[in-house]
Amino acid sequence: MIGFLIAEASAIGVLLLVGSFALSFEAAEPIVAWLLNIMTLIAGAAVAVIPIIFFGIAPILPKADR
Repeated sequence: MIGFLIAEASAIGVLLLVGSFALSFEAAEPIVAWLLNIMTLIAGAAVAVIPIIFFGIAPILPKADR
C-alpha cells in the first residue's frame, strides 16, 4: 500500500508540475511546447494506469496445504 501511495503521489505531482508549467508559460520554441504536451499526456496516463497495475492484477498466492 505504501508503494502505491508513493507511486501515485509522484505521478500526480509530476502531472501537476508539468501541466501548470505548460499552461502558465508560453514556450518560445514549438518543440518545447510539444514536449510539455507529451509529458503532460504521459503523466496523465501514468496516473490512470498505476491503480490498475497495483489493484487490477491479482496476486499469485501459494496454495494452502490441507
